[in-house]
Amino acid sequence: MSDTSQYQSTKAKPDLGAAVSEIKTALTGKAEELAGRSTESGAAAVSALGKTAATLAGSLEEQSPAVADYVRSTGQRIDRLADDLRDKSAGELLTMATDFGKRQPLALLAGSAIVGFALSRIVKAGMGASAEPAGPRADEPNVGRIDV
Repeated sequence: MSDTSQYQSTKAKPDLGAAVSEIKTALTGKAEELAGRSTESGAAAVSALGKTAATLAGSLEEQSPAVADYVRSTGQRIDRLADDLRDKSAGELLTMATDFGKRQPLALLAGSAIVGFALSRIVKAGMGASAEPAGPRADEPNVGRIDV
């Protein structure tokens, strides 16, 4: 009887290993798909920022050509970043970010602080807009409103 249970035990192990491998493959594929969606939406946002920089450079051209050239070159760098986001996988982007962080830790820290500050301002502005009451203000007349 012990021979049968030993046979069943060894037979169950390869099946378990195959199941784990299948689950790992499925999860990896799903994670890569989600990361691909995120990088594509990030690339679109970065590309929009590059277009904004190009528009801003055009409007600054007459007033300050030197500043316009700087903004235009920054916009071109932003466009290259958007292309990199589209062309590279999430793993490659993570490797690039890690390498940059090792080479330029202060720049990475400063960039993180700037992004954090910008996000906090955006969140604060959004919360401030939703905190205002929807009704009329004290200095506005109550025209067309009937209180019952």
